Amino acid sequence: MPNGRSGGFLIEKADLKHLVQALPDATVVAKVIVHSPPIRSADAKEVARLVDECPSDRIAVEEQDHNFYIIHLSYAPKPLWAMVGQEMPIFRELRQRHDRWKSENPDWKAWIGF
Repeated sequence: MPNGRSGGFLIEKADLKHLVQALPDATVVAKVIVHSPPIRSADAKEVARLVDECPSDRIAVEEQDHNFYIIHLSYAPKPLWAMVGQEMPIFRELRQRHDRWKSENPDWKAWIGF
């Protein structure tokens, strides 16, 4: 289970899908965890499919220790998380969206709103 939460935001499903689909299919964009470890790398094609299958139009993105993001794609029947580290090509885009979220939602209480 992730810990060290240092912030978070919501991203529109269409926006996240657009970020991922802008990359070549074979580009590793995240590490995924389905229900529990093991953690494995996932390419843009797989992550785009997982985002497309996400039941929500707004997806929770949790910042961990200011170093990486966990994208919560599903909670049931099994948790499905995509972890995006600083070395991944969409990290900077997520950071920009997080910064914009904080400026547009200054009173938001982070995880409580998910």
